[in-house]
Amino acid sequence: MDLFEPWFIVGGFALGFVLLWLGNWLERRSGVAAAVCFALCGVAFSETSLYWLSAGTGSNVPQFLWIAFPVAFAAFVVWRGWRQRTWIARIPGSADRQTFGVLPHLGRGVPLNHPDPGPVRTTVEFDQQGHRVLGIEYSITPRREDEQFAEVAKVAEQIDSIYSAVELRIPAVPALTISPKTGAFEPEHFTPLEDARITRNAFGWLRPDTALETFEVDAEFDRRFSVTTSDPKFAAAALTDEVRALILGDLWFRVHEVAFHGDATWTTESGGLTEDRMFGSSRRLAMLVAAVPAPVWEVWGGDRGFASVTTGSDTSYVAWNGGRGGAVRTPVNRFREAADRQPVTSVSLTTRTIIALALTLLGLLPILNSLSALVGVAPETQLSVLEAHEGFAGNCSSRSASCTGSNDWVRGTYVLDGETHDVSTEWIDTLPAKGAVVDVEIGPLWWHPVLESSLAAVVTLLIGLLPLLAGAMLAKATYRPRPPRRVRKLRRAQEATVT
Repeated sequence: MDLFEPWFIVGGFALGFVLLWLGNWLERRSGVAAAVCFALCGVAFSETSLYWLSAGTGSNVPQFLWIAFPVAFAAFVVWRGWRQRTWIARIPGSADRQTFGVLPHLGRGVPLNHPDPGPVRTTVEFDQQGHRVLGIEYSITPRREDEQFAEVAKVAEQIDSIYSAVELRIPAVPALTISPKTGAFEPEHFTPLEDARITRNAFGWLRPDTALETFEVDAEFDRRFSVTTSDPKFAAAALTDEVRALILGDLWFRVHEVAFHGDATWTTESGGLTEDRMFGSSRRLAMLVAAVPAPVWEVWGGDRGFASVTTGSDTSYVAWNGGRGGAVRTPVNRFREAADRQPVTSVSLTTRTIIALALTLLGLLPILNSLSALVGVAPETQLSVLEAHEGFAGNCSSRSASCTGSNDWVRGTYVLDGETHDVSTEWIDTLPAKGAVVDVEIGPLWWHPVLESSLAAVVTLLIGLLPLLAGAMLAKATYRPRPPRRVRKLRRAQEATVT
């Protein structure tokens, strides 16, 4: 049985991923079938995780967790799937017909009258704070007429070919693109996660369907962004000091490319069109057009009144997103934006919170068990030693970068509250002989560790501090993060200049 335990765990997680993919594939064909797949996916992941915990620690997971945890997890997955499928219907005045902007076509943003636009999966258009905004979910996989590869193309599309574009209507202007560069902060700052996101987003980027030329702004801006345009005079007029300061100071622009062309400004991102992406990206676009000087819209766009639209639009997080952030996520994201950190989605916030709570609980259990033994409130009993094995230091291989070795461990039985328990545990104190009877203390909380001495209690307490600190750091980084070091340095320099 022990031989097959790792394969049970691998197979359970693999089944969960297959059910998750199948649910996404069925989402547009059968809502009931998709919901069933999402629910089974949650059950597969949760049950596999519980089995891994039980088999990996050699402990018995409380029976109610085998029922409560998968049910709660499955309910959360189904609820998230339902909200994602129905968020468009909850937007007042939304329509699925596109009236402005560009369509995707082989990496280009083409006009609405293009004869062969790319595959579009979802379209939503509505008014927001005086602006007209548009969201498109599209695929970068070309249509395949050959039935032989149709199913393969669907699988590839679900895995890594779905992108979303968010557009905001503006007066018709020349083309201008602002693209973040990878490695822009090196060698002072290393940003591999941001660079990976830039690269991933760039695969589905929609470039204006016109001839562009490189435009140089200034040394600092050109180090971090590349600019192309069809009209250098328009680019020079639009990229004022205020606009460049907004782009340089906001981390959202660090990983998103922005384009102006015709009657739209837009950005694209890897992944499907979600409520968070729709409102988060459109808000940043509204902030950007509000920073562009009014004469630009009048001279190049022929619209004298658009500037009043941009200045009259409330682009604060609360006003733009309304109550969609919820009672928890709204204040969290307001604080994160004040600290120049990216806002978190509801899924991200929930996942981080669950992980932080799990790490905290994982640390509190050994700490509280150890403290109860150190202060003398833990139950005392005697352990009858059935087996005692001495560990060995082993050796490390430089070729394989791995080490072998083991700790002392003891298997025995003890009686507590009239019930006999058979346990196997690592032994920190002097290893007893087989058949010996040793005084021990039993941790009062699950998993009820055997603590043979004060030294064992202290070591267990120190081990518990690691996940506790990790959980606290994750919670702080999520709910109350510090601004990045480069932002703190910039703010200190600005404060010194003012004083």
